Amino acid sequence: MTKIKLKVPNKLSELTLGQYQKFTKILAKEPDEDFMQKKMIEIFCNVPLDQVNFFKYSSIIKVVEILLDMLNRKPKLRQRFVMNGVEYGIIPDLSDMSFGEFVDLDTYANDWEQMDKALAVLFRPVKSSFKNNYLIKDYTGKETSMSEMPLDVALGAVFFLLNLNSQLMKHTLVSSMDQIKRTNIQQDINSQKSMDGIMHCIRFLDQIQLNTKK
Repeated sequence: MTKIKLKVPNKLSELTLGQYQKFTKILAKEPDEDFMQKKMIEIFCNVPLDQVNFFKYSSIIKVVEILLDMLNRKPKLRQRFVMNGVEYGIIPDLSDMSFGEFVDLDTYANDWEQMDKALAVLFRPVKSSFKNNYLIKDYTGKETSMSEMPLDVALGAVFFLLNLNSQLMKHTLVSSMDQIKRTNIQQDINSQKSMDGIMHCIRFLDQIQLNTKK
């Protein structure tokens, strides 16, 4: 049988949002830990699942620990990054978002399977820049998926969104205090759903990590 080389990523920037979305989709089904460890190798190391069993047990455990350490990190927000030769920048002033941008971002950001669409709203190609200032392309609603974006950038943006003061954004989109209160309550619920998903992922990763060290 042909030997398969196991290439292990060393940092989050070597992983993509698309890989993480595949991982969270499987994680949502609450698989057993052994299967989850094999899926981690398959997804993040690009190894066919049926080949994982042929690697040494000690090697698999070591790789899983490396991956767990990376996935448990909380990277900081990066306002600009390069993907496929194109520079992307986060919306410079979030309080100045259009209604379409806000609605789409609020909708997609609550579902990990659509997080690539959410971040396509948040980050768009830079069309001009001067020092730390820049302008991004206008939002069309037909932006390219961000599934290939580096995972450190993606997670940094997700944690940034979860910690964002939603009221500042809401003030630009509603006309009465009552409506602000209602939409803020819904935003709190939506934000909690997103956080629940992330915390479920972190708790499961922590459990795997504890078992690999026994």
